[in-house]
Amino acid sequence: MHSPGTCAFCGDARLSPWKPGTPDVVRCGTCGGGSLDPLPDPGTQAELYQEDYYEEDTGSRFLGLVEGLVVALKSSRYRAIAARHPAPGALLDVGCGRGDLLEVFRNHGWTVTGTQVSRTAAEAARRRRGLEVLVGELPELPLAAGSFDAITLFHVLEHLPDPAGYLACARRLLAEEGLLVVEVPNFRTLGFSILGRRNLCFDHPHHLHFLTPEALARLLARGGWRVEGRTFHSIEYSAFTTLQNVLNLLPGEPNRLYRALMGNPAGIALRRRPATWLHVLLGCALAPLAFLAALPGAWVPRGNTMRFYCRKTRGGA
Repeated sequence: MHSPGTCAFCGDARLSPWKPGTPDVVRCGTCGGGSLDPLPDPGTQAELYQEDYYEEDTGSRFLGLVEGLVVALKSSRYRAIAARHPAPGALLDVGCGRGDLLEVFRNHGWTVTGTQVSRTAAEAARRRRGLEVLVGELPELPLAAGSFDAITLFHVLEHLPDPAGYLACARRLLAEEGLLVVEVPNFRTLGFSILGRRNLCFDHPHHLHFLTPEALARLLARGGWRVEGRTFHSIEYSAFTTLQNVLNLLPGEPNRLYRALMGNPAGIALRRRPATWLHVLLGCALAPLAFLAALPGAWVPRGNTMRFYCRKTRGGA
């Protein structure tokens, strides 16, 4: 774990408030990464991902049509990983949700294991899909060193009090020629600069850290990883994040469309409000423009979602 008063990513001590009026978020003067300060109690944080986050019976988070689209898009993750590791092997998906990605890999001949802090999501993945999903924090789970050919952390590091500790554990579990895939929101974007806490990816209180490309690169290098490729566009997230951030320019509660698409009681309550349907109509009208606006992230490092493909360095940490 990083020392108090230093950056969680590069270790620098030049930390300052992110923006005026945000004393609970500090930003590093070297790598630009941000963190909540102080970090919340780990026990309190774990409870955020139980019944109110994942539906108890199915493990789903969104309405049926949206949930189906989320599941369908997981195939894009498989194709990107298979392009770098074509032979089926053993996959560990950290923070696997209800097991959508695990099922895709299993259908292509991989041996799959997932981890999850949510008891409800893990139980749904086991019961509905017959998947092996372990409940708990990765460093505490009984997994054998060098037993996985690919390890994925999709939108996991930003939720962790100690992202470096998870990466160290992943390094121990990954085979020598294995592939690590890390995807997180990009803190160095126009959306964060303009919207601040109203940015969809601020996601308080779930997100504890906010990584820039420099912060993620330094965190990986310090942990003994070599980055062999990176992208800044996600079919799953980039266009919708852009759309929701445009809607967040409107007054009132931020992220109204995103929260209204959820299947939990809060989402049901939001769908009963006229203002929510105004956001839905505007969202439908602006969706094609949001898709086009997010496309440059496929070529320039300013997209709102970044994915790094990594291998272990020889003799690294």
